Amino acid sequence: MVNPILLDKGIASMLGVPMIAAGRVIGVLHVGTLTPRWFSDDDVDLLQRVADRVSLATQARLASIDRATTVALQRSLLPGRLGAIDGVDVAARYVPGAEVGVGGDWYDLFALPSGHVGAVIGDVAGNGLQAAVVMSRIRSALRAYALESNDPADVLARLDRKIQLFEPDAMATVAYAVLDPTRKQATMSVAGHLPPVLVEPGRPTRLLDVPVDLPLGAYPNTRRRTVDVPLTHDSLVLFYTDGLIERPTRPIDEGLELLVGALTPGSAERVCATVMAALIGDQPTKDDVAILALHTDYQ
Repeated sequence: MVNPILLDKGIASMLGVPMIAAGRVIGVLHVGTLTPRWFSDDDVDLLQRVADRVSLATQARLASIDRATTVALQRSLLPGRLGAIDGVDVAARYVPGAEVGVGGDWYDLFALPSGHVGAVIGDVAGNGLQAAVVMSRIRSALRAYALESNDPADVLARLDRKIQLFEPDAMATVAYAVLDPTRKQATMSVAGHLPPVLVEPGRPTRLLDVPVDLPLGAYPNTRRRTVDVPLTHDSLVLFYTDGLIERPTRPIDEGLELLVGALTPGSAERVCATVMAALIGDQPTKDDVAILALHTDYQ
């Protein structure tokens, strides 16, 4: 497609070269003359160099806009203020990735009609705006299914079917817990996600021994399991995404050891601050990071 402005000017000779960014043609750069002219190979080479530089600048600008849009969408979907819940002190953090771009990490907390509390952390595969959009749909669907069932395994099974049918290219890891203040326990189901950490006064901090099933969207009709975790006075459960512990320079097991070693009993806010300082510090993270801390005060 030639810009009609060039034709209106009475162009007699024209040269066009492709503008390519990230392997895609994003436009064509044209030059023309009002008199007949034969363009040499040097002319073509020079114009292509200009087009390449314009393409790089355009790609950088589009990436900046895409990242800003994705961050805005992602932050709009995270709970602005974690509401007060009887018997539970809550805090959370979210940090977008600096290298691979904003991904599909999220956390959520909501009261259920039964008087129970739902706590979620998840990570949609991929990054950028598409991952954030898929995350928003998965988050909304999980909330809807949670209203119909207090069984985390049932909720994740329904969510898995929804993803298989309507998001066939999507995959997500999720840890979903339902806190029961009457029975003083959390019932959890984990789909491909890293296990939460339990901190209790007078006992060693530990990764919870929960069955980890396949990620959502990985395989049809995956069996989902649950485990009950007793929560006493002053217990703290920390949910997190892999960006917190994974680094190119260290194995994931080492990152988990660092996390467990950094945790001591305390308020949810203090624990979040301690974890971020110990594992992230002032260094930019390659992947995005989400953490959710629940400190129980069940009597």
